[in-house]
Amino acid sequence: MGYPRNKYWTGRGPAPYAGTVQHEELRSHAAAARMRIDVTSVDLVITQALRAEVRRCVLLTMSRYGREVHDVTARLDEPPNPLGGVDRRCRMRARLVSGLVLRAEAINGQIETAVGRSVARLGLRVAAALDEGGPARPSKP
Repeated sequence: MGYPRNKYWTGRGPAPYAGTVQHEELRSHAAAARMRIDVTSVDLVITQALRAEVRRCVLLTMSRYGREVHDVTARLDEPPNPLGGVDRRCRMRARLVSGLVLRAEAINGQIETAVGRSVARLGLRVAAALDEGGPARPSKP
């Protein structure tokens, strides 16, 4: 052991691999912070607070994948509702470093809820694509 001998010394030092794991984790989060996130809309006014909220949700979900996700595009929209209500739609597209493009969509009355649902679906699809090496598709019976 490389620790000084002391009769009152009771603790063991830090694990020899703890610094390495922490360093790799920080490097992964730094790579996710450089991820390009575009938030666009055609007929919906995007405030600075809404844009920041969308970016925060995307970073929270996609930062665990580190360098694997190259960019994410979020398109916010108000599609026409045949029943007369107001719907908000969020379509997200993630492009992986491998070139694979994944998409997710959610429709809800509140734009924040639609963003949260679509980003959660996109996160599941990215995880499945990285685990399987391709897009997640249901098997045919």
